[in-house]
Amino acid sequence: MTRLKTSFRVIFALVLREARVRHGRARIGYTWAIIEPVLLISILTFLFTQVGTGVGSGRNFPLFFATGVLAFSMFRNTSTYISMAFDQNRPLFNYPMVKPIDTSIARLVLDGATNFLVMTLVLCFQVLALDAFPPNDIPRMLLAFGLLLAMAFGAGVSLAVVRRFMPTISNVYMVIMGPAFFVSGVFFSLADLPTLYREIVAWNPLIHGIEEFRAGYYPEYPDADIDLFYLTIWVVVLNFIGLVGEWLTRFRQV
Repeated sequence: MTRLKTSFRVIFALVLREARVRHGRARIGYTWAIIEPVLLISILTFLFTQVGTGVGSGRNFPLFFATGVLAFSMFRNTSTYISMAFDQNRPLFNYPMVKPIDTSIARLVLDGATNFLVMTLVLCFQVLALDAFPPNDIPRMLLAFGLLLAMAFGAGVSLAVVRRFMPTISNVYMVIMGPAFFVSGVFFSLADLPTLYREIVAWNPLIHGIEEFRAGYYPEYPDADIDLFYLTIWVVVLNFIGLVGEWLTRFRQV
């Protein structure tokens, strides 16, 4: 029990430190976390409205993009942030009570809370200022949020372990996240795709989390192709690889 209390105190202190380091030193601080997705949603909405591609199957463009962009950005940004936790907090490991995994958990808590706040503010703005309809099934949205956040943690810790041997893996990951942005359901629904393409894209676990998040928002959203069991398998496997890998390679942090 004493060890558990110590861990909670360490993680809480790390969360405060991470918040100060990541947001406290910038003049606009947390404001940028809100401005970034708003700018992205606005630019994409303008571009696709001008091109007239029919992305979103005639649905409200800002809302459709918002539900996709917010979910995808949360996974990408959180996993990337966690992946650098070991390297950027190396001096703290000189203290016996601070473990590498504690820094990852602290970043998960901070980024999870930040993204939850950003999602709430952006979607509330959509409802209040742009006359969008309110969410239909908030618990379902929270389930999707939780699964994506858990997968981001597993992916981030796994990357952090690989970085101990190959620091350039972060560059490879960012390259992968580039095209992933276009095939993860940010711009489209699985139900809108032809059967062949739908079966191929469905191998991407991200699209199931994003579609589930969107299905929670939209009433009567087509969800026949959403597979949460498949997404959960990815969550379990990535977290297993990350946590076991961190334990086995901890000597590399010294």
